Amino acid sequence: MPRHEIPPNIGKVRVAITLGNKYVVWNGKQGKHEFKIAFKNRKEATAAAVKINQMKNGGVLEVD
Repeated sequence: MPRHEIPPNIGKVRVAITLGNKYVVWNGKQGKHEFKIAFKNRKEATAAAVKINQMKNGGVLEVD
């Protein structure tokens, strides 16, 4: 299971589609402060986005 460190100041994340038709959880920023995790389908990405948005003070997200 991959583990992703979630920074404490990430803000709200949303589900987006990249150019290769992959779903990503993205915080809407570009450059140094960008946060993005790729997923296989929209269902997994939406579940991860809900978990990240409910976290306080950062943490760790384990993806199946």
